[in-house]
Amino acid sequence: MSTSGKAVPASIFARLREHLARFPGDFIPLQIGDTHLAPAQALHEIDWAAMAPAELYTYGTPAGWDALVGAIVDKARTKNQLDVTAANVQVTVGTTHALHCAVQGLCDPGDELILMTPHWPLIRGIAISHHVTPIEVLALAQVEQAITPRTSAIYVASPNNPDGAMLTSAMVDELVQIARAHDLWIISDEVYEDYTYELPHLSVAACAPERTITTFSFAKSYAQAGLRVGYALAPEAVTVAMRKLVNHSVYNVPVAMQRAAFGALRNGAGFLASARDRYRAARDRARARLLAPSVMPPGGAYLWVDFSRWSGADCMPVLEKIAAQGVLVAPGSAFGDEVKSHARLCFTGVDERRLDEGIDRINGVLASYP
Repeated sequence: MSTSGKAVPASIFARLREHLARFPGDFIPLQIGDTHLAPAQALHEIDWAAMAPAELYTYGTPAGWDALVGAIVDKARTKNQLDVTAANVQVTVGTTHALHCAVQGLCDPGDELILMTPHWPLIRGIAISHHVTPIEVLALAQVEQAITPRTSAIYVASPNNPDGAMLTSAMVDELVQIARAHDLWIISDEVYEDYTYELPHLSVAACAPERTITTFSFAKSYAQAGLRVGYALAPEAVTVAMRKLVNHSVYNVPVAMQRAAFGALRNGAGFLASARDRYRAARDRARARLLAPSVMPPGGAYLWVDFSRWSGADCMPVLEKIAAQGVLVAPGSAFGDEVKSHARLCFTGVDERRLDEGIDRINGVLASYP
């Protein structure tokens, strides 16, 4: 096995599933970032028969289907205030693929990638798989202290996964100043841009287009997780490099899936408005019902729950008891070395009835502690 094959972290849920297996009833998944809503554009709604075989079954272009790329350009210009053209767009197999290509394209083996923590779990493994060292920092004020001659880029997510935190205008300005002072790239993960509740979403690239790679997701915005379509916006030199990496990894994103993403992007405004209202209500409902404390997230799909009162510095023992009651939440150890007392609870993955039931089971476990 290769060094990276051994070093990339395994599933964080293997230990919890052993306890879950003992529960005889309905399993409630509150650990994964998905939605119970039907997608904005479903596959069965597309008139596939009306398309010529060449439109579906021949190879596509590595950059992305022209119609989808054009729609992304329009969206980025109007919604994100980014002055982009087709040359700045790369369609990918989900945002995970976009981030793989971004890290591989920007960072050499031995480089360092600063991660604003708590961070999306897979970004750490992505860095390790390319022999890049992830460096965790808990606050923007710590970023400059963490920079070394080997630092290549800073990864941020807004709204953040797992805690829903969002960058304010002042924070974006500070981040950009640091990146420019040290000639660093910014990798901005904005997959939850459409699910903000109290604060407006700000795209970092609007302030630093020359050094920002921004990733977006049809999975999160339009409930199309299984279709695996995402995209990146970046300076042309970066998209040229990413395009080569896409060519050598998947060649092109499945064309049929891109057509479904195109339909969502063109006609999904009503879905976004309705989903945002549903998610906001679910957030408020979950936070009010749960006994364990969490900060009110201004965006995203998660409660970042503090279990330290019940489990001290590592919440895994209490999560094992919760799993034994048929509920999974994601342990904080996946999101950073310094946040093991917390866990991520997704409030969008199941309907209101099952969300209430899952939280009641969690509360029952917490109530069993002295």
